[in-house]
Amino acid sequence: MARLDRAGASEILDLVHDAIIVRDAAGHIVQWNLAAEQHYGWSRSEAHGQRLCELLGCTAAAPVSDIENLLLSAGLWEGELTRRDRNGREMAVEARWSLRRDRTGVPLHIVETSRDISHRRRTEAEARLTEYRYRNLFQAMAVAFWEIDFSGVGNMLRALFADGVTDVRAHMLADRQFTRTAMTRSRVRDVNDKTLSLFGAATREEIVGGTVARFWPAESEPVFIEAVVASAEKRPHYITETKLLTVTGAEIDVLFTVSWSPESRKEGVILLGVIDIGDRKRAEEAMHGLQADLARAARISILGEFTASIAHEVNQPLAAIATNGEAGLRWLDRPEPDIEEVRSLSARIVADARRAAEIIGRVRAMAEQRPPQRTLLDVNALIEETLLFLRHDLKSHAIAVSAVLATDLPPIAGDRTQIQQILVNLAVNAIQAMADLPVERRRLSVHSVKAAGRSVAVTIEDEGNGFAAGAEARLFDSFFTTKPSGMGMGLRICRSIAEAHGGTIEARARSGGAGAAFTLTLPGASWDEAVAAPGEVDDHTKV
Repeated sequence: MARLDRAGASEILDLVHDAIIVRDAAGHIVQWNLAAEQHYGWSRSEAHGQRLCELLGCTAAAPVSDIENLLLSAGLWEGELTRRDRNGREMAVEARWSLRRDRTGVPLHIVETSRDISHRRRTEAEARLTEYRYRNLFQAMAVAFWEIDFSGVGNMLRALFADGVTDVRAHMLADRQFTRTAMTRSRVRDVNDKTLSLFGAATREEIVGGTVARFWPAESEPVFIEAVVASAEKRPHYITETKLLTVTGAEIDVLFTVSWSPESRKEGVILLGVIDIGDRKRAEEAMHGLQADLARAARISILGEFTASIAHEVNQPLAAIATNGEAGLRWLDRPEPDIEEVRSLSARIVADARRAAEIIGRVRAMAEQRPPQRTLLDVNALIEETLLFLRHDLKSHAIAVSAVLATDLPPIAGDRTQIQQILVNLAVNAIQAMADLPVERRRLSVHSVKAAGRSVAVTIEDEGNGFAAGAEARLFDSFFTTKPSGMGMGLRICRSIAEAHGGTIEARARSGGAGAAFTLTLPGASWDEAVAAPGEVDDHTKV
């Protein structure tokens, strides 16, 4: 009957997930359940009779002998041990030893329950290492890092969705108070040392525990909105350039990044990275200023080359004004003045005066140093005006012009003077390239077509001597020129203007090796640009 009881007890112990080991007072194993077999790799028959610490090895923070003495005095011990299984794999074990005595107090058995915690310990060690690395990077990198508790904003978004709002961006753009409230619910959990220096804080307490609202100027609110939208759309990160405020309220230019990991998203925590790009922005502004100065110098240089053309253009309306004025005086000197004829002549004088003013205004616009002004432009109108502006020079060089302009072109958004500068520069280069050709070969071709998407492409071709093979790769480099007296800046400026407008300019040798072709490609105006400037397509009266 006792044997049946022991068998029944063994079956019950085999149902327990923890390893249960019973050993006698001498340390020999007398009970070894199924979980012990699975944990340590030794079968019950192999383990019975073995001394436990000899079979598995036992090391702990304290000597095992001290642990056994403590067990004899207290009757109970709990802690961690390091053991090896049958294959020699080292494992961390969480164990509980309990001493059983007989009625006279003599030790009978030591009952152990234990479980393998190796995986948990490895996970904890990896987590500590990850945290250590993260903290080192967090503090050591030359990037201002912010840990933000975003859970309050998450609650606001869930409330919006519950109310049926589907377009978070539109809602926040329309309700700026909602946006500012979201900022006040974005609380700063931690920042690194770089944040303190970049944002002018003496201590962490000036930033940590507060909200991000004080650091966001009104003009940068759309960036905060996009970060919220990125979170709602579960994007892994969002990066852009913006302006933020320091502790003292000064504006700084920064590269702003926000990222979420799956774990941090569950906790409602986001990581912000802020990089100071003020020096870069100032350098870019200085470079753009230099480019603007060079572009202005190039425009004035072109005007200088075409002094005769300008004089010719202005002389025509001035001569017409003089002629019409003299005719008007003669009609007034007649015995019976013809008032209607004088009125007609006066209207012509006014028209010619306006015509002369427009010519002078166009020349001044090319020479003036002013910031770019983006308007909607008709590319074909710019081409026609450019050819009209160069009419005298084209005629004096006996150059035949062929213009094939598409009729389905979308308007472009850009600075009229700068785009026309590109066209004038390319046409002038073509005129100069054909100066030594026989008259019958001097042909200039201009084409405008609709390119990929809503882009517009303008190609200017000449039949001059072209350029050497492989030179097209260097034509747009600063100070590279194929002209004996050239500065090598004209095409470089043209490319800078094209790129500033989101376009490109490319050169190629014409088929047959005679002449060169330059293609300017510019994006068509977007829907937003068209809506922002309705009716502003530049279609100036032709001179």
